[in-house]
Amino acid sequence: MKKSSRTGSRAVIGLMFLFLYAPIILLIIFSFNAGDSSAVWKGFSLHWYVQLFHNRLIIESVYTTLLVSLLATVISTVAGTFAAIGLYSLGRRKRESLLTVNNIPMMNADIVTGVSLCLFFVAFFQGWGSFARWFNGLQSAVVLPDRLVLGFGTLLLAHIAFNIPYVILNVAPKLRQMDRNLMDAAQDLGCTWMQAFGKVMLPEIKPGIVSGALIAFTMSIDDFVISYFTAGSSHSTLAMTIYGMTKKRVTPVVNAVSTLLFLAVLVLLLISNIKEVRQENRDRRGVVKSPSALDKLRLKLAEPRFKWLRLGAAGTLACAFALCVCLLSYATGSRPVVNVCSWGEYIDENLITQFEEETGIRVNYQTAESNEALYSLLRSGGADYDVIVPSDYMIGRLISENMLEPLDYSQIPNFSLIDNRFKHLSYDPENRYTVPYTWGTLGIIYNTAMVDEEITSWSALYDDQYAGEVLLINNSRDALGEALMYLGYSVNTTDEAEIRAAYELVDAANRRGVFQGRVMDEVFQKMEGGNAALATYYAGDYLSMLENNEDLAFVIPEEGSNWFVDAMCMLKDAPHQREAHMWINFMASTQASLANMDYIWYASPNREALEQYPAYYAELYDEELDLELYEIMAAPPEVLERCEAYYNLPSETLNLYKNLWTQLGTD
Repeated sequence: MKKSSRTGSRAVIGLMFLFLYAPIILLIIFSFNAGDSSAVWKGFSLHWYVQLFHNRLIIESVYTTLLVSLLATVISTVAGTFAAIGLYSLGRRKRESLLTVNNIPMMNADIVTGVSLCLFFVAFFQGWGSFARWFNGLQSAVVLPDRLVLGFGTLLLAHIAFNIPYVILNVAPKLRQMDRNLMDAAQDLGCTWMQAFGKVMLPEIKPGIVSGALIAFTMSIDDFVISYFTAGSSHSTLAMTIYGMTKKRVTPVVNAVSTLLFLAVLVLLLISNIKEVRQENRDRRGVVKSPSALDKLRLKLAEPRFKWLRLGAAGTLACAFALCVCLLSYATGSRPVVNVCSWGEYIDENLITQFEEETGIRVNYQTAESNEALYSLLRSGGADYDVIVPSDYMIGRLISENMLEPLDYSQIPNFSLIDNRFKHLSYDPENRYTVPYTWGTLGIIYNTAMVDEEITSWSALYDDQYAGEVLLINNSRDALGEALMYLGYSVNTTDEAEIRAAYELVDAANRRGVFQGRVMDEVFQKMEGGNAALATYYAGDYLSMLENNEDLAFVIPEEGSNWFVDAMCMLKDAPHQREAHMWINFMASTQASLANMDYIWYASPNREALEQYPAYYAELYDEELDLELYEIMAAPPEVLERCEAYYNLPSETLNLYKNLWTQLGTD
């Protein structure tokens, strides 16, 4: 009976650890994948680890993370320690009340803390702007900047505010254990308060200070949510960069980063646990640990005659810390800079390096999840980008709300290379605000090994024979637009009855279980791994998926589809306008457009690049480009004639879309 019980317990423990660590093991395995998929194994390779250490965005984000973590740890440890001492000088009731208040930020959801800090900074900056203009109007001796934005300063302040409660929580128990009369006795014997603090209190509470500092450093290194809301557009931590890299797919570079982080934590835990196990074994055997060489050295240096040596060592450590901070500051704060926000995996990163080498301008490249997420970030005041790359309908909305700066096309000579088809479009009819970046189509991607027929209509998305095998795109404009096209309506209709009819079609299929789920980035793993039969996504992304699953096919349905143009714009009052114009001109060049087309599989609006790409591909890969694939990337005119671009809709219609999409998620 005991043996059976023991076997059952071991089985349960084994299953539990398998559940906990199977995803991590899978992540580690695919970090060595020769291909770029997280679902299809292409062989063993260290390629992604090499790529990791040559990835400029990741390396810079590591520098930023270390700099913020080091500064936040030191400042919050000092502030938290003295705050804890101040709390323990109060009466018991006041102290307990304030300690309860101190615990609230730790119990609070990180997203609440992050959003509240972001709103606080934005509100303060708005008030500061009014004050600065008033102050500068009174005198001219001291000119205050009238515009403050989220950046490294707000990121650091947010981390300090986040870490201080943890330091107080660790120092407080040591203060509670200390005899409070010791400080009074030391001062009665002639010590100043600082002398008593250094000789009496500090040795007593040092373990709490060290543990508080370690927790503060760990929290800063690991944090994403608070950094995301307070970093602004000029800096990105490692967690933010990894999140940005997953906007399209979880590439093996992300797996490699995660593997190294996991192994680093694992090594630290093993060292700590081995030390504890050895100490427990000694205690159980009653063995008294003899002083180590390090312990003997520490006792020797504690003698009065080595006072200056101790001070010198402390000064050396302080100088080393300052040097480390200076080096990290230099690595993360080079100027001039241009802040760019685009989509994940939407640029050949070699182009960023090339631009930096040619111009000496640092590119801070960040990503957004969707047009709507970008719009919300801009409206909240939480971003200060120079260049953004929204889609056509969102550009129209930003122009109508006076959020974009007119471009100086004399600084963008490569605009002349943009094909006339992509000029004077509905969202920017006078060509004042935009330079087109890429264009493409929306279509149905289906797995020919799972679907017996050739898909030709949007009706396949709502067909019960594919129940549980259809992925609904997690974007209200596209999801309802597909239904509108199937019903024969315009994707730009403002007729509420037509929009509701499209919603009812989608909602009915959802209730019948036709949709496996709503996805954006997850579509890569789902379709490449054969976990779904049909999905709606963009032509360029289909071509990326095809490299990992040759069973996939793409079609523009007979009812028509959406064709889109993503364009580079400059935000109103962008702080780096000269650099922004240089970046836009560089990305519009023929060579940059060719390299980008080859990397992201989205068509360029550059006339020369469109004409030269087949020859460019043949020279680069020593084989001819499949023209069928090229026509999927750059749809021919006869296909585009059946497609319709999205327009910016009236606010009433946008609210209807928003409400119906929310309702679909709760049904």
